[in-house]
Amino acid sequence: MGRPNLRLRSEIGNIRQLGQIYRGRWVHVRMGKSEQDQTLISVRRKFGNAVFRNRIRRQIRSICQEIIPQGHPNRLLIIAVGDRSRGVSFADLRADLHNAFSDLQLI
Repeated sequence: MGRPNLRLRSEIGNIRQLGQIYRGRWVHVRMGKSEQDQTLISVRRKFGNAVFRNRIRRQIRSICQEIIPQGHPNRLLIIAVGDRSRGVSFADLRADLHNAFSDLQLI
């Protein structure tokens, strides 16, 4: 995958400095205001091979659609998956993301 465009890259930098953050057991979620309503999922290569990285991305995408189906207008979410999250169950991941979204007042 390519790098995000320049506007999105600057918004990501602003969110890292000024945005709200939730640090959970399995994921860290950053949120900030943006012109685009988008969710970015970051999984490091250290997490595992492509099969494991893609599986956790699909699981997170599914959970996000389940918890906030209408989306999040004018918000940019950055979901970073921890390296130790490889063996996490779907229920634990869902609970962690639900706590994150409620703390960030998205639900």
